[in-house]
Amino acid sequence: MKKNWLVIGIVTLIVVAVGAYFWATTLMDSLFEYRSPLATDAPVAQMETSQPLTRRVVIVLVDALREDTAMDVQVMPFLNELRSQAAWATMHSQTPSYSAPSWTTILTGAWPDINDGQSANPPDEDSVRTFTQDDIFAAAERAGLHTAVSGFFWFEDMLANSGVDAGFYTPGEDDSADRDVMKAAVPWLEEGTYDLMLIHLDQVDYAGHHEGGAKGAGWQAAAGRVDDMLREIVTTMDLEQDTLLIFSDHGQIDQGGHGGQEAVTLVEPFLMLGAGTTPGYYSDIQMVDIAPTVATLLGTQIPASSQGRILTEMLTISEEQAAVLQDGLDAQQAQLLQEYQVAIGADVQLQSEDGASQPFNVKMDAIRAQRLDQERTPRMVIAILLAAIPLTIMIKKKEQNWKWFVGGTICYLVIFNLMYAVIMHKTYSLSSLVSAGDLILSTALYSGIALLTAWLLVMLARKDLSKGSAHAAGTSLNLIFIVLYVLALPVLWSFYRNGALISWTLPEFGSMYLSFLSLIQIIFVALFGLLLTGGSALIAHRKRNNGGIDS
Repeated sequence: MKKNWLVIGIVTLIVVAVGAYFWATTLMDSLFEYRSPLATDAPVAQMETSQPLTRRVVIVLVDALREDTAMDVQVMPFLNELRSQAAWATMHSQTPSYSAPSWTTILTGAWPDINDGQSANPPDEDSVRTFTQDDIFAAAERAGLHTAVSGFFWFEDMLANSGVDAGFYTPGEDDSADRDVMKAAVPWLEEGTYDLMLIHLDQVDYAGHHEGGAKGAGWQAAAGRVDDMLREIVTTMDLEQDTLLIFSDHGQIDQGGHGGQEAVTLVEPFLMLGAGTTPGYYSDIQMVDIAPTVATLLGTQIPASSQGRILTEMLTISEEQAAVLQDGLDAQQAQLLQEYQVAIGADVQLQSEDGASQPFNVKMDAIRAQRLDQERTPRMVIAILLAAIPLTIMIKKKEQNWKWFVGGTICYLVIFNLMYAVIMHKTYSLSSLVSAGDLILSTALYSGIALLTAWLLVMLARKDLSKGSAHAAGTSLNLIFIVLYVLALPVLWSFYRNGALISWTLPEFGSMYLSFLSLIQIIFVALFGLLLTGGSALIAHRKRNNGGIDS
C-alpha cells in the first residue's frame, strides 16, 4: 500500500509540473495578447472643435525619465530653468509601466485597460500593434493639421492609421540614436511646417537598462545629454506662439527596469510652457490628462476614448471657455461610458440615489467593479475549497513531526526569497523580468538550492535516510507536497482576484506576478522533488545494504 501511494505521489508531481508549466506560459501569453473590450468597436469622436490656443504643439517624450532626476538641478539644469516659465506638476501613470502601453495612454488619453495598446513591449518589429482607438494625431488629421514624429521605430506602426505626415524612426535607443532623432526634428522645428510634433528621446531608458540602473553614472550622464537637447529644441521655438510639453512615459527602479507596480515607475515629471499656458506649480495630474489638453491647445476634437480631464487651470482661458470645454468633454465621456458598459456586459446605475451625477472616473470604476465582483464570488469559493482540501487531508493524516516539514518549508521560502530579493536585488514585479530565459534560469537555481537545503535539514533531523527506502521517499514527498501547497496559495489568491488567465480586463499586476513566480517555482520544486524522492530512496537502499538500518 505504501508503495502504491509513492507511485501516486510521483505521478502527481509530474502532473503538477506539467500543469504549472502550461498555466504559466498561457498566463503570460494572455498578457501579451490582451485586447481592450473596445478593440473591435472603438468610440467615434463627436465633440465639436474649439479655437486653438497656440500655433503649434511640440511634445518631447523623454523615455524613463524619473521625477527625482528631472528635479535634480545638478543633472538637468536647463530643464529646471524652464520651470520658472512653465506650468509644471507631478504626473501619475498606471500599470503596466512599459513604454508601449504608456505611449498609447499618452496619445489616446485612455488607460491601458481600454486603450488597446500592447500590455507589454513588442518582442520584435513584426509584433507592433497599430492603434485602434482615437488619438491626438488622428484628431489633428481630421482638423486638417500637419503632424510629424521623430523617435523609436515602434511609433511608425503604432500611428500607421493616424495620419502622420512626416516621420523619422530609428531602431536605436542610445545617445547616437537620439542625435539622429534630433537631426531629423530640428529642421522641422526651424521650418515651422508641422502643427503637432512628437520628439522621442530614449537614451535615459537605455542607460537604466544597460549602464548601471537609475542611480548609476551612466543614467545621470544620459539625463545631462538630454538636458542639452532640450535647450537646443527650445532655442528653435517661439514660445510666444508655440507650446512645448516635456514629460516621460514611466520611471525605472534603482537597479534598472520597469513594467511593474513600484511607485517610482508610475510617477513622471510634466512641464508645459509657451503659448496658451499659465506658469506655476500645480497639483498632481494623471497621464490620461495629456491627450485632452493637447487637443484643447490645438483646437481639435478630444480623442473619443479619452478618460482624462482638460488641464484648464494651466491654460489661458476664461471661465466661460472652460465651461464650454467641460460640457464637450462630459458628452464625449458619457458616450465612452455607455459603449464600455455595453462592451463588458455590465448594467450599472450611473446616478447616485439622490439623483446627483457622479464623476466620470467613479462611474467607470463602478462599471468595471460590477463585472469583477460577479466573477470573483464563484472564484473565491473555488479558491477556498482548493486551499482547504489539502490542508484538511494533512491534518487528518496526523503525521508525526509535522513541525519538521513546516520548518523545511519555511527554510525553503527564506532561502529562495533571500537569494531572489536580497542577494540578486530582484523585485516582486514585472520590473525584474529582464527576459523569460533569465527568470526561468534564476528561479530554477534559487528553488533548487532552497529545496535541497530544506530537504537535507528535514532528512537529517528526522534520520529518515536510515529507515528504509520507502520511508525516506515518503518523507521526501511529504516535504515536497507541503512546499508545493504553500507555493500554490499565491496562485489561488491571483486566481480569485484576476482569474486563471487575463481576458476582458487587465489584472492586479502585483498578485499576478506573485502567481507567475510561484508557478515557475512549482515547476522546478516538482521536478527537483522527483529527483530528491528517488535520491532519498537510493541512499536509504544503500544504507540498508551496508547494514545501516536503524531499527
